[in-house]
Amino acid sequence: MTKSHAGSAVALLLVALFLFSSTAVAQEPNRRFVDGIAAVVGNEIILESDVDEELYLFNVRTGGTTLSEENILEFRSGIVNEMIDEMLLVAMARRDSIVLARGRLDEEMAQRVDELRNRHGSQEALDQALAEEGMTIDDLTAIYRDDIERRLLAETVIRREVHAKIDVTWRDVESYYEEHGAELGRIPESYRLSGIMVTAKVSAEAKRAAIEKMTEARDCLDAGESFIDIAREYSDDPSSAMGGDLGWFDRGAMVPEFEAAAFALEPGEVSGIVPSRFGFHIIQVIEKEDDRVHARHILAKVMPGPDDEERAVARAESLRQMVLDGADFAAVAAGYSEDSVSSGRGGDLGWFSPGDFDPAFVASVAALSEGEITDVLKGATDYYVLQVTGYEAARTAELDEIREQLKDYIFNIRVEEAYVAFMERLRDEIYVDVRTEVVSDQ
Repeated sequence: MTKSHAGSAVALLLVALFLFSSTAVAQEPNRRFVDGIAAVVGNEIILESDVDEELYLFNVRTGGTTLSEENILEFRSGIVNEMIDEMLLVAMARRDSIVLARGRLDEEMAQRVDELRNRHGSQEALDQALAEEGMTIDDLTAIYRDDIERRLLAETVIRREVHAKIDVTWRDVESYYEEHGAELGRIPESYRLSGIMVTAKVSAEAKRAAIEKMTEARDCLDAGESFIDIAREYSDDPSSAMGGDLGWFDRGAMVPEFEAAAFALEPGEVSGIVPSRFGFHIIQVIEKEDDRVHARHILAKVMPGPDDEERAVARAESLRQMVLDGADFAAVAAGYSEDSVSSGRGGDLGWFSPGDFDPAFVASVAALSEGEITDVLKGATDYYVLQVTGYEAARTAELDEIREQLKDYIFNIRVEEAYVAFMERLRDEIYVDVRTEVVSDQ
């Protein structure tokens, strides 16, 4: 398959498959180019075109911003070495008669196809994209079946020859903590916060305008017009460009009102006007399974205007002043905060490290002593008054706090060291001839 497909639908399909696939080594006759040999590993070869294809796919996955003329050789060298490592692992697997568990490859291929189907929204959409290139899903999986089998074999060898031979005892963990605990087990300072939240209320006029817009859209649908066309014309959501298509989503992925309406519909049915915190929706279910739905929607956004924001700030300021005048913060939060969860706890939000909350709040919180309150702070969508109710300075974690994580950390260090040594041994045992230009490891 040549890179003339780069701008086509099938190129996007291959990229999606490659997100979960191994490197591509020339095996199939219909993929072989008359080009240079990048490397020889045992009895197998890696073509220059295979390396270039992997480089192209890497650049697509990273949004085309990673590679430059200065570092392209470095990235290409890394790809060559990864491909050589995989071929060495596969060569060892075949030499030592290591095979995959029965059904493992078919299971992996089925999972890849499911992931690809989900990316396109439906089986019909995937089949259509492939058909435009004269292919079927069977053609696509046949092309990459050997690639995926090689990756699975390589992983099997690594698990057997590297992972299975590493054991980290609790004594190892204790010794490592004694030597490196001050470096690894640093717990940042933390604050216990309580909060009063005020939401900018959308004006009645804005809500009426949105409902009128949705009513007009619903009338068009009732008159038999295409949901896709109406979504493109009326919807304020970015999905309007795709006719409102949201793809598949699971339970819990959408706001409650939207989810309840979507899961109550049968395929082909269209909802009435559904309110949510984003505005008003009209929903059409395309396909449905037990715990997921493929749906389209039309959205009329309802956003607070400048006057709404000004009223919210004034309300937050008045609640802050109540506390400054002597009112109990917890009582004010319980009575007036619009955060339904924390208000039931007197505004208690729990413990936070500076990296856990809105960066815009960090300086304001850090400047406070316990019991003091912030000015009114603007969050992403709401306004807050915060109170510091507890503080813990940065400290070194006790061993029992990080025992499990430290054991995993030590295991990963040993895996990396063992893998490097193992691959060096394989390169001594199995013939490797690198013929393409690479960056020196020295």
